Amino acid sequence: MAKITARKRSNSEKPKALRRQGWVPGVVYGPHLPSTPIAVEYKVLERLVAEITRSTRIELEYDGERHFVFIKELQRDPITDRFLHVDFYAPEPGQIMSLDVPIRLVGTPAGVKAGGILEHIHEEIPVEGPLEAIPPYIEVDISDLGLDEALLVKDLPLPEGLRPLLPEDEAVVNILPPKVLVTEEAEEEAAEAPEAPAEEAAPPEEEGES
Repeated sequence: MAKITARKRSNSEKPKALRRQGWVPGVVYGPHLPSTPIAVEYKVLERLVAEITRSTRIELEYDGERHFVFIKELQRDPITDRFLHVDFYAPEPGQIMSLDVPIRLVGTPAGVKAGGILEHIHEEIPVEGPLEAIPPYIEVDISDLGLDEALLVKDLPLPEGLRPLLPEDEAVVNILPPKVLVTEEAEEEAAEAPEAPAEEAAPPEEEGES
């Protein structure tokens, strides 16, 4: 579990002034927690975001209070990509939540070693379950996947109490065989090739010409 320290901010503190001073304005709220304005040091938030996923549970401390939260929304400047505002959501213990959990693949598939190509269809998967069961990521070993084989949603090692919100037979990863790739590339090249100009018919010979 990740940890971060913040401080409460007053309504008189303007967001632009906070940002100039190296802080990111934010808010924390939840079913049992009234919306509370806070501020986080920019460098502290930057380190946190580099270490977590969107489904990582965070221990947030400020002014003697402690809450377990998730990052609900992180606003960035569209030009500089710097953080502008952060929303933390504090669910109740045992609360059923729906979140997208990243999938971390481990190992090199046997099919890739044989010349196939790995197609990662779902890099994260929507799941539903109690707060305590949601992991920061789902790790799965795909070393045994051969050519033309797939890792399905039902094959994912989900923690107890967590259920996927995708069909069980939907592919998460495919190992495409080389022949499929060659066929697809040939079809694309044929579709992109310019059509040859039609040959003009020779004019008919006039009578009397030899």
